[in-house]
Amino acid sequence: MTSLSNQGGVPAAAVRPIVSARQRQMTPLIDAIALSEGIDRALVHAVISQESRYHARAGSPAGAVGLMQLMPATAARYGLTPNDRYDPAKNVRAGIRYLKFLSRKFNGQLDLILAGYNAGEGAVQKYGNRIPPYRETQDYVRKVKGYLALYRQRRRHRAAGTVATAAIQAPWRRLQGSVRQNEDLARDDARSRSTGY
Repeated sequence: MTSLSNQGGVPAAAVRPIVSARQRQMTPLIDAIALSEGIDRALVHAVISQESRYHARAGSPAGAVGLMQLMPATAARYGLTPNDRYDPAKNVRAGIRYLKFLSRKFNGQLDLILAGYNAGEGAVQKYGNRIPPYRETQDYVRKVKGYLALYRQRRRHRAAGTVATAAIQAPWRRLQGSVRQNEDLARDDARSRSTGY
């Protein structure tokens, strides 16, 4: 799993979750690729939420396209043709590989990884391995971190809910089993009384 650090970083922005049919449709694909690439799926969803809001055919005036808004040069670096960038699986895999590259380059420092994803690794290096002083990039880092916090919180709540549900269901299932056994015994007892056996 790619390790990320957020020591002394930019605070996260308040964001609203992306809840749409597109998001629900794309989530299994995104999660499977993130798992196979060993990266936090919450990070991938956070980037996609900010980049394309789960629109597989999204495009920017700068020429970035797809779920993870890949620029032509970035896509080519990971073996994608211009048309491949519109393929959700290929786009997500290349975007994840770029995030992993940035993570290695910037020693897992989340702010720099995100700034590099938005402005390019060259811009981060130009400013002494700091977030470039571009308002768009600074806002981007805050918003993606907001989505990341939101998706991680949801995952923790789902996990806690699953554990809590299992803890509640286990005794309930035992109780249901006991009730069924008692009902079976009562039926058998009633049958034996009515037949005289």
